[in-house]
Amino acid sequence: MKTLFYFIAISLIITSCNNSKQETNLQTQNTERLTELQQLLVGKKGKITFPEMIAEVNYLNDSTLHWKTTSKEGIVVEGYEKMYYKKLTDNLHFLNWIEKDGWTVSQIIDTKAGTVKAFWSFADEKSQRGKRTSMFVDGKFEFIN
Repeated sequence: MKTLFYFIAISLIITSCNNSKQETNLQTQNTERLTELQQLLVGKKGKITFPEMIAEVNYLNDSTLHWKTTSKEGIVVEGYEKMYYKKLTDNLHFLNWIEKDGWTVSQIIDTKAGTVKAFWSFADEKSQRGKRTSMFVDGKFEFIN
């Protein structure tokens, strides 16, 4: 009878320890997932401050975004675009889209550092390189409500 009692007691202790470890692992996974979600762009809105304009971007899903830019002169332009999105790391995101007027945007957004490295390509009748011009532009990124 003592042997049975010890066996049951040891089994309960082992089960309790395993449950505690599983709960700890689950809590760790939930915390990591929450941190990852906080750094995702999809489903969120961001503001990018470039030297010549401010862009408000709503990352609607992993293939569609809405952007609205306001130039230093107060000119507002906006549109919905099909985007290509690739999460590079927890805080680095690569996006690319082509706007209806042919303006092409590629960006690497670092949500942790709050920076954007953008490459723009657009129509330029004066250019001898396919009547297009391109440029790199740096910006500041922040999430907005």
